[in-house]
Amino acid sequence: MYEFMTHNYRPGEQDAYLDAFGKYKNEMNEKRPSTELVGSWTVAFGRTRDQAVHLWRHNKGYEDVDATIALLGNDSGIRAADKDVAKLCGRRKNLIVKSFSYWREPEQRPPSNVYDLRSYVLQPGTMIDWASAWAQGIQYRREANQDVGGFFAQVGQLYVVYHIWAYPSMSDRNDTRHATWAKPGWDATVANTVPLIKKMQSKILTPTKYSQLE
Repeated sequence: MYEFMTHNYRPGEQDAYLDAFGKYKNEMNEKRPSTELVGSWTVAFGRTRDQAVHLWRHNKGYEDVDATIALLGNDSGIRAADKDVAKLCGRRKNLIVKSFSYWREPEQRPPSNVYDLRSYVLQPGTMIDWASAWAQGIQYRREANQDVGGFFAQVGQLYVVYHIWAYPSMSDRNDTRHATWAKPGWDATVANTVPLIKKMQSKILTPTKYSQLE
């Protein structure tokens, strides 16, 4: 079980925000060590700047989710740290997601990389079709070790899919994506999935000092 946490921090307050978030992370590590911060990034390019995206792994599943809810309601240390983060943000949201079985689990990789977070809002009722197409299509994207994780929403906006890709640089991202189109069969994946999409977005992310994914 995973959680995407997105924070829009106030312009010019990135350093203060990251310091406050670091204290929240430390509190969570101490109080609930089975809830693990896997990825932590700021947005370099995308629809929204002055934004941070954090990926938590709840290793005990909904047991960890329930424990987090309890900590946010009752633990003074967690509440104080969360309040300090909130003071520096204009908007915050979090979503509970699960990993697709045919994707690898996010794991540490050598630095340094840029990350492409791609989100897709699907037509209701099309998740099985999406998963079936991508179970085949993912094979075309693994050669360059670019696949980090693929998730679908459980709580929050539903019928949303997230794919995370890693590249050594933006130039490598461009070259890798062009090379994918030269592979026979990739065009079928695109043809089968594009009609399922209502909305899509890409954000380029850079890791913070708290991220396992560097």
